[in-house]
Amino acid sequence: MEKVPEEEVGQRIRRLQIILAEADLDGAFILQNVDMFYFSGTIQASILFVPREGSPVLMVQKAWKRAQDESPLEKIVRIKNHNQVGQVLRDFGVNMLETAGLEMDVLPVNIYFGYRKYFPQCRWVDISGEIRKLRMIKSPYEIDQVRRAVVILNRGFTDIGELMREGMTELEIDGWLALIARREGHMGILRMRGWNQEMMHAHVLSGESGSEISFLNSPQGGTGNTPAMAQGAGNRSIRKNEPIGIDYGVAVNGYTGDQFRTFVIGNISKTLERAHDCSRDIHRLLVREAKPGVRCSDLYKLAVEEAANKGYSDFFMGHGDGQTRFVGHGIGLEIDEYPIIAQRSEDKIEVGMVIAIEPKFVFPGKGVVGLEDDYLVTASGLERLTLTDQKLMQVHK
Repeated sequence: MEKVPEEEVGQRIRRLQIILAEADLDGAFILQNVDMFYFSGTIQASILFVPREGSPVLMVQKAWKRAQDESPLEKIVRIKNHNQVGQVLRDFGVNMLETAGLEMDVLPVNIYFGYRKYFPQCRWVDISGEIRKLRMIKSPYEIDQVRRAVVILNRGFTDIGELMREGMTELEIDGWLALIARREGHMGILRMRGWNQEMMHAHVLSGESGSEISFLNSPQGGTGNTPAMAQGAGNRSIRKNEPIGIDYGVAVNGYTGDQFRTFVIGNISKTLERAHDCSRDIHRLLVREAKPGVRCSDLYKLAVEEAANKGYSDFFMGHGDGQTRFVGHGIGLEIDEYPIIAQRSEDKIEVGMVIAIEPKFVFPGKGVVGLEDDYLVTASGLERLTLTDQKLMQVHK
């Protein structure tokens, strides 16, 4: 298995320590799995303490040997529970914590109360936003992982077009996409940071199921095959002359590629076809306008205006109470990373961001059409990373 390079982890720690110094914090505790992996190179059950100066301490509750093997950090110790954290830090010369950071956007309240008990003198500060902004800018190593992921996506979209047949269920297509992804190296899970947000490797949504509204913060939802999941593929059989929307994600060494294509066996209506063309036009518009320094909210406004000019406002990024107020998002270790290309976003486009742009149109009772592609922000603008042609994927069978 490939490990995160030592210099990569070291750079991340140093960038976090600059943030800690600017915020006048003594250190930060990293507890969430994805942040743990980002800053330590391991996802074993651990507590990572990053001091403002000096070396971090990784305290491992389970799979200590694996953590030692996977992480390049020097100070890796065994503990049984959180009660030992204070003593371990004292052993490494951290005798007093007056201010420290926690990932308060995801941290369970009971664990937060525990740390208040373990360190009663400490003032706790939410550093989740700073960590997410730090992770927003990708290193060459991270970009390379996304490039590997999108190769798998292209293979999946190419192969599924050959396998697709009228009468197959959404779940059958979903299963083939899973097989292709895993065979080619997908790690088997996609991660989201948002509260109660979950995502599988694919949405396969045919006809009216593509317009089914769900809890997911996404333009399309799907019926799923149980209220316990309430999204994605269901038992519906695909038919000729209807849109088959496939939102496909894979992750390599933690890093996600995210892509949407619209398939059809035969032809879709002119209304849906023109909406699909509008999605491509929005991509071209945003690629032309998205330069370093441009506000994400301005890009969102351009997308909304383009959809309105074509007469599709009511169907852009969902319909009814399922309509969402964004047109793109960062990707990386999580699907829903910064920046968000949204109405109220305060982010600006920066070199090193990797963003998924996903203008989609959802028509009640008819389905979902559109395109989603991943882009790298360079000094001269956007470079498309995803490889599949930006076209309606027609299956001639």
